[in-house]
Amino acid sequence: MDTDDRDTRQDTPSPAGTGVIGVARSGRSEVRHVLSELERLLAEGACPVCRHVAATERSFFSWFEIESYSSSAVQAQLRAAMGMCPAHARRLIDGLGEGHIMTIVMREALAGARSVLMDDAQIGACAACTAVGSGCGHARRSLLDGLQDPSLVRLYTEHDGICLVHLLDAVPFAPAPTLKLLAERLLETLTEGAGAALVGMLASADPDAPRRAVWRDRLPELPVTGSTVERLGDRLQIDACPVCLAAGVAVRDYLRWFIAHSADGDPSLGNDPGELCATHLHDVALANPAVASKQAAAHKRAARIAQLQLLLARLADLPATPRRGRRGPGDGLEDARRHLLASPYCAACHAREGIQRAQHDLLAASLALPTLRERYERSHGLCVRHARQLADGPAARFARQHADARTAVFAWEVQETARKYAWAYRHETDGPERRGWLRGLAQIDGRVFDGGPPPIAENECDDRNG
Repeated sequence: MDTDDRDTRQDTPSPAGTGVIGVARSGRSEVRHVLSELERLLAEGACPVCRHVAATERSFFSWFEIESYSSSAVQAQLRAAMGMCPAHARRLIDGLGEGHIMTIVMREALAGARSVLMDDAQIGACAACTAVGSGCGHARRSLLDGLQDPSLVRLYTEHDGICLVHLLDAVPFAPAPTLKLLAERLLETLTEGAGAALVGMLASADPDAPRRAVWRDRLPELPVTGSTVERLGDRLQIDACPVCLAAGVAVRDYLRWFIAHSADGDPSLGNDPGELCATHLHDVALANPAVASKQAAAHKRAARIAQLQLLLARLADLPATPRRGRRGPGDGLEDARRHLLASPYCAACHAREGIQRAQHDLLAASLALPTLRERYERSHGLCVRHARQLADGPAARFARQHADARTAVFAWEVQETARKYAWAYRHETDGPERRGWLRGLAQIDGRVFDGGPPPIAENECDDRNG
């Protein structure tokens, strides 16, 4: 929440990348600086806030790799958050891979995970998400401030405008005239849009979508025979958190089903409630652009066009001067705002969350069975995120101790890898500890690899670390 926009503005871009749109602090120079940056952003197509956010993220990771990873403040953030969120952890894997910086990241992440497990510490915010969120807020404020100038309003009406995601971010802060401008421009863009451009305007930019697709394609097929307990035992043979694995497979299978039935023109899909969320719309678009444009995006567009039209109707009903005392058009506007901001039902999210709850409950109940408990002891077991969610009791204590023991071994592996980076130990050969950082990522949060096993070499598959 923005309590005082003046305190959060910056004169120049910061190392964390939160000041791409600079704002001077007073007088005429402030307006000119905002407008010149907005003019630059509006000179290109696509959502200007998406481009600003992408630049913020690039700047954050650039400074992270150059310098900030060594900062005690950043390391404290990594420790409190158990590393980074799954999306930004995947970016680290692609951008850094193994090496000195990653050993520092994982040293802090694993230490934080053990604190979360055994001390019940609260999980902090991802440092990259914090920087990106700050950049998004800064871009929103700059846009809303800049659109008070008539010349920028004219330029904005000739632009594609901001995407739906960033319009929703601006709705609580935009004054009625500016909200009308933003809604009208988005309504026109959605009406005329098609293909990838339509997906981008509905679901914002999503640089993580290709990375998710890579790990989703690597998910194994789950056993479909045997009793409930036997199937769970078979899943425990896969080197992954059993709950994350079930959730990842559930989303993969739903997306496959949706794409196949959409391609066949199944009319029942038109009666499904809600719409695919931004993340899963991008997943469909990457797997099958034609289905995304004709079915998923079209369905989402129709729902959002109706909401935007309702919002504009309420804005048109506003009186020239505010009324007091009785319910009037302004209350209708607030209803329209709330309707637009309400999170719609996403069938893919529902599939994931339902399976996740069910498998979490099944595992908690099954750990009382001696044979299942013995198998669990030799398995990957729950990731830290899911182990800490078990209700307190024997099963929860057992799962947390198991996760902590494995996390401790991975922490040793990361430290051992760091030791061998030293010049004095260059004569030593690498062992399985070299991949401990990948196993540690999966042990902290199985969503990093979309629920599947970490990408370890075949000759390491039997190394269960506990």
